[in-house]
Amino acid sequence: MPNKPTKYVVSVVLKDAQDKFLIVKRPQNDSEFPGSWGLPAVSTKPGELPEQAALRVCQEKLSCSAIPIRFIGAMFQKRANYDIVMMDIEMILDQKTKPDVKKAKTENTTYIEQRWSDKPSDLLESAKKGSCCSSIFLFDKGLLEKDDLLTEING
Repeated sequence: MPNKPTKYVVSVVLKDAQDKFLIVKRPQNDSEFPGSWGLPAVSTKPGELPEQAALRVCQEKLSCSAIPIRFIGAMFQKRANYDIVMMDIEMILDQKTKPDVKKAKTENTTYIEQRWSDKPSDLLESAKKGSCCSSIFLFDKGLLEKDDLLTEING
């Protein structure tokens, strides 16, 4: 497909005081990863810095606040209708707030469940399906090799 658009997306590895990270479940009618567990994410707005998008993930998708502390990694992937550049950013939850996907005020994907995890392997299934955010996180944790990263998925 000539002149496919490129989406720039930021996902968040939100950590709590016990060093657990938040994973979210996509709805069953999601066009790309229905019912899959992954990390919360947003597409960047024109001119928006990745850190600003990460803060927006927390505000819009999780109804909480957090502080960005580390750039984890990035990857490029070709998809059927667009290309994607995904960046993972680690954030620490502001202990005065609690994430709640049910209170999301977003125009795009609204997650249906959330849970705290201390097992990166909880994201292996979505990474095997091509989820960039899960793949970057698992690569950072040493659970995926570079050759395991899916650089192209077609519908």
